[in-house]
Amino acid sequence: MRTTIKAAVTVSAAGALALGLSGVANAADGPANLTGKGCPSSYTNSASYGSYKQTLTRTFIAGNGFKYGDYNVTFINPATGPQPAGTKEYRCY
Repeated sequence: MRTTIKAAVTVSAAGALALGLSGVANAADGPANLTGKGCPSSYTNSASYGSYKQTLTRTFIAGNGFKYGDYNVTFINPATGPQPAGTKEYRCY
């Protein structure tokens, strides 16, 4: 029984560590998730080799009654300048 519990704890800890590391890598290499940040008019976060700037283009109330914001995303590379990186939609609260 103790061996089984030790194995389960070890697997759980290793899984949490792997998720934690991948979560940090993803957050650093893409635009920030603005869900729950109240839909700011613009937001900039650092990333590998530059930064991401997100600019609010519109807000709307969806059929579910929640407010959302649409953002234009631009990757700003100091060497090559701004590059469009698509659009994102976040829930505002």
